[in-house]
Amino acid sequence: MTDVLHLAALALAAIGAGSLIGMRRGVGTPEIAAAVLMLVGMGDSMTVALLPPVVWFAVMLPAAIALAIRCRVPAALGDRSPAAGGMLSAHLALGLVTTAALILLMATIPATDAAGAVMASAHAHAHGGGAGMPQALGIALGLGTTLLSVIALRSERSWRHRLHHTAMAASTVAMSAIVVF
Repeated sequence: MTDVLHLAALALAAIGAGSLIGMRRGVGTPEIAAAVLMLVGMGDSMTVALLPPVVWFAVMLPAAIALAIRCRVPAALGDRSPAAGGMLSAHLALGLVTTAALILLMATIPATDAAGAVMASAHAHAHGGGAGMPQALGIALGLGTTLLSVIALRSERSWRHRLHHTAMAASTVAMSAIVVF
């Protein structure tokens, strides 16, 4: 089940990034770089794990902050109007933070074989009341992303923007499901 969710999250993130790359207006290089960074970070952490999850977190968080700054002052950083790309940049900045957090949370999931079940129960016992915290955070991130994507969908008119928001939200929900289940 987890492998199917990993594959779904990667496929949906690829669709979201691809739709963003295919847009002609309202998308700059930083927005495309953010979507590609999320896709590469997810792909690495869910497959070969060349970099530890904490490194992906350390890369994605400053990228999110930089994108949020760009969202607040877009006219000063380029030839875009202040309204152009604001919602998209904000959505991608929050997506970077969410993806970074979920990559860290997925790394805390214990193995599911017989030995892993024993380790998981011992791990939960050792940490007491905080044992359900990764699942609670996974649920909160999944629900929050869904809510913000619905808000973004209501304000966007382009079908490519809508596809991007929908695919990225579905990818985040799939990653959240990996943490929760």
